[in-house]
Formats: sequence, C-alpha cells, structure tokens
Amino acid sequence: MSHARSKSLSIAAFLLALAAFPASASMVSFMLVETGVNLEEAPGNQHSRLWESGLMSVFFDSDFIVTSSPIAQMKTIPSTELAGDIGEMFTEAVNGGADYFVVGFIEYSTVGASPQQIAVKVYDSSRRLIHRESFPAGTGRNDNEELELARNAGRFIISRIKDI
Repeated sequence: MSHARSKSLSIAAFLLALAAFPASASMVSFMLVETGVNLEEAPGNQHSRLWESGLMSVFFDSDFIVTSSPIAQMKTIPSTELAGDIGEMFTEAVNGGADYFVVGFIEYSTVGASPQQIAVKVYDSSRRLIHRESFPAGTGRNDNEELELARNAGRFIISRIKDI
C-alpha cells in the first residue's frame, strides 16, 4: 500500500472516530434588562455589565457556547417576558442556534444606585421556562466582590439546568 493511500485511510479513520464521539456544546444566549426608576435617562450601570460578564464567564467555563444581546432598559418587568424586544432577541437567538435563553432582570430603585436584586429566568428553545431564581445584587463591597456574586449565581443556575 502506498504512503499516500495509507495516510488517506488514517485521516478517514480519524474523522470517523470524531463523528462517532461528537463533541457538541449547548449554546446559551443572554439578555440582561435593567428595570427601575428613570433608567431610560441614565447610562448603563456598571453593576449590569459585571453581572453579564460574571454569568457568561461561568457558562463559558462550563463548556457552553455563549452569546449576548445588548443590555436593555425598561421601567418594569413585562408581564410576558418573551414579548416585544425580548421576544425578538429570543427568536434571533434560537434562529442562531441557541439551546437556552437566559434573561436577567436587574432591579434598580433609583438612578445611579446599586441594584436591589436580579431575577434570572432560563428558557429552552421552545419558550418553556425551565428555571427561575432571584439573587441579591449590588451587595458586593467592590467590583470584584460583585463579579464573584454573579459568578456564584451562574454556578447555581448551571447546577439546576445541567440535568435537563
């Protein structure tokens, strides 16, 4: 058997082995929404960016593929979370291959203040709510502590959806 043919057979065998053991990761799309008093007049809050970064990094480190939508602002949490702009982002994420859509509502009581809490909801690609949890937010003494709070929340969420 020639060296070229042997090499071709080796490559084909390797590719078949890879196909037999697919290494696919679930894709998660994130959308954070700041809610509260007069947020439309205020620039995006640093706490929101910390929470987005913390949540996404933990999912990424747990072998999820992560994407995000821009941080949005709303006066109140909508009664139907997957309607309007959020619904459009959900549809875009699912059309892009997302298996899960995580929306976090970061609640602020006044402009420029720390958030009170974050309500996180995880949906599967069929719009079914598979997990919801609220976490205190804005309680870290500095940015590093706040980022660690977000990471801890992400770890907790992952532990609840890994078995689904």
